[in-house]
Order: sequence, then C-alpha cells, then structure tokens
Amino acid sequence: MIYQEEQEIQEKQPENASFATIAQVYEDGVTLLFGKEDAPSQKRYRVNSFAVFHAGDRVFLAKDSGTYVVLFPIGTPKASFRADTAAQADTANTAGTAAKANSAVYATNAANAEHADAADTAGRLTDARTISLTGDVTASGSFSGASNLSMAATGIKAGAVKDQSSPSSRTVQFRVASAGKLQFKSSYYNSGSWYNMDGTQA
Repeated sequence: MIYQEEQEIQEKQPENASFATIAQVYEDGVTLLFGKEDAPSQKRYRVNSFAVFHAGDRVFLAKDSGTYVVLFPIGTPKASFRADTAAQADTANTAGTAAKANSAVYATNAANAEHADAADTAGRLTDARTISLTGDVTASGSFSGASNLSMAATGIKAGAVKDQSSPSSRTVQFRVASAGKLQFKSSYYNSGSWYNMDGTQA
C-alpha cells in the first residue's frame, strides 16, 4: 500500500490502545480489530519483522507518529516452538527440514538426527539392529543403514538353497512356509506356490 492510498483511508483508530487482535495478515502489514469492534481496520499496520503473526493472534502495540506498530503476539507460555526450517535445532516438536536435530518428536527430513521418535527419511539408524534368519537356514548380521547387509547362510538345510545344476541360469524363487520360515525353491523344495524376487507369483 503506497503513501497516497494510506492517506485516503481516513478511519478512526483508538487514541491509546495497547492490545488488538490480528484480523488478516498481508505482505505489507496486518489489519487489526481494536477493542470490541466488529469490523477490522482498513489500514494495514506495520509489524515487528522478527516475529511471526497469524490471523486471530492477540498482539501488543506500540504507538508511534500517530499510528501503531505491532510488536509481538501475546498468550499463554510455550514450552517449545515449531520450526519450519532450521539449520540446527536442539529440541523441536515438529521440524519440516533440519540439517541436524539433537532431539525431535517428529522430523520429516533430517540429514542427521541424534534422537527422533519418528522420521520419514533418514540416512542411517542411531542404534544398529541385528537381523537374523532362524529355522532350517540360519544367518545373522548387524544393520545401521550405513551400508548394505550381506549374510552367509548356515544350518542343517543351507545346502538345499543351492541347486548345483546350472546355478548361473537358475531363477531364484521363494516362499514363506509355516511359522514364518523362508524357503527357496530347489531340488529339495519343489512343491507348492512360489514367488519371484520382485514379489510376483511364479
């Protein structure tokens, strides 16, 4: 809003107001509801550019040169703040994007999170987990996400996984048997329904 347009808006404003409610937020200022007025001001008031304002916020005002400047929102105390974007956040309830978060209840995306209850994407796990195969074929390995995991299978039927006839031309197929046992199709296991490695039924 240019200066001439401001001069055309000849509306009455309170002489000494310390508080108001934000009616609407615009790029060049905010409109205010003073006291018990039903209609918001036409004039758009300047604000403290280091604070974030939303419609409905109760705000503290400072009078200067016949007009008001909106300084900051007021309300109940906050234990933490929400950060839309942060290069580093020690603690955050919600972080849209963070390069590093020491502690976060929820992080949508973080390059490095020392502690997080939930993360949509993460480069690696804070604590490595042990992944094990049990049953006729056994294997175990530690996985943190830093690198791929390979496990050497052992056990009384580990040889059944390998088919010695033309192994280079074999199509690997598998199934999950009773009690969650993972079986691979071979000359030993050759009956029932099988699945390809992409999840489609053979």
